[in-house]
Amino acid sequence: MTLSNTLFNNLTNKLKLETSLLQEEKSYVKNLLNQATYLKKLKENRPKNLNVKKFIVHNNKKENLQDFVVAYIISISFLKANTTIHVSDTQGNLRLFYSAGSVELSGKQKRKRRIAVSKLISLVLKKATFLGQKPIALHLNNVNFYKNLIVRKLKRNLYLKIIKILNQTPYNGCRKKKLRRKKYTKRFR
Repeated sequence: MTLSNTLFNNLTNKLKLETSLLQEEKSYVKNLLNQATYLKKLKENRPKNLNVKKFIVHNNKKENLQDFVVAYIISISFLKANTTIHVSDTQGNLRLFYSAGSVELSGKQKRKRRIAVSKLISLVLKKATFLGQKPIALHLNNVNFYKNLIVRKLKRNLYLKIIKILNQTPYNGCRKKKLRRKKYTKRFR
């Protein structure tokens, strides 16, 4: 008797768990459908200025549009002789800009990427209090193997939604210029 009772209990518990997971998935699908219909309506109306304060109704609650829209863009660029960081909103208005010179690095120090990036990120986190926990897109230009360091430092304090990595310099570099051969001439005495 006890064996059949335990088997029955195990089966009912598993069925309850599966039904709760199905309910969860159903709510996710409803949310996605609501978002898709809202975006279709936006595309049909084509407003020039996307107002972030519009709402989506889901399960008798109001959900903010910010749940799936990026608010700010942080772009970090490694140039040949400098390191720069830009913070802008989604319309392209520049909010903050710092280079390695603004953290008192000069000359060849600006090319020391690890030091420059860590100082720039800490400076931006101090100055950009408006970022908060808003969704942010991170654009990395020519960072190569420093991308893990940058993402780790920014993830501690900010909510990164999208990360784009743009490497413009090839790994093996440009083709070298062909060397000219020296002409040997005989000297007459």
